[in-house]
Amino acid sequence: MEWIIRLFAGLTATFALVGFWGVSEPTPPPPTTTPVTALITLPIAPETVPTTTLPIPADALCPQWWALAVEAGWTPDLLPTLDYVMWRESRCQPEAHNTTLNRDGSADVGLTQINDRSWCKGTRWYPGGYLQTVGALSTVGCEQLFDPYLNLLSAKAIYDYAQTTNGNGWQPWKL
Repeated sequence: MEWIIRLFAGLTATFALVGFWGVSEPTPPPPTTTPVTALITLPIAPETVPTTTLPIPADALCPQWWALAVEAGWTPDLLPTLDYVMWRESRCQPEAHNTTLNRDGSADVGLTQINDRSWCKGTRWYPGGYLQTVGALSTVGCEQLFDPYLNLLSAKAIYDYAQTTNGNGWQPWKL
């Protein structure tokens, strides 16, 4: 059974197992007097109840994307740097599209500004495109990178590749 749960910052969810079917029931956010941090719930399978909450720092630049990033496979320890990357690259805008700054004629796409020539167009090593080869994207081309979830999923695949290859997952973003 495939579990896809998209949660928004400031909300929590309770997962219950009813018979053989999982049920997700939203609950109101916890009462706060001074909002220092927002809380999101990590998406986990019902078998692992209780849920775990993740604090979002009050100074987060793109807090609206943290829950989706966790769903796309980013771990909590990487979120502050990912937050900075999303802000620096796109100002948290999933429709960001840079077609003018790259000297080689390539474009950078979406929240994390993934370079189309390097990652989603065919190369001699990955004729169908790297992101298509690893299953992050399903079609040839980069149009899917405007979808925030697919952009974050693809960015995680790129991060993992760079971590394995170079020992620095943030290298593609020059951090």
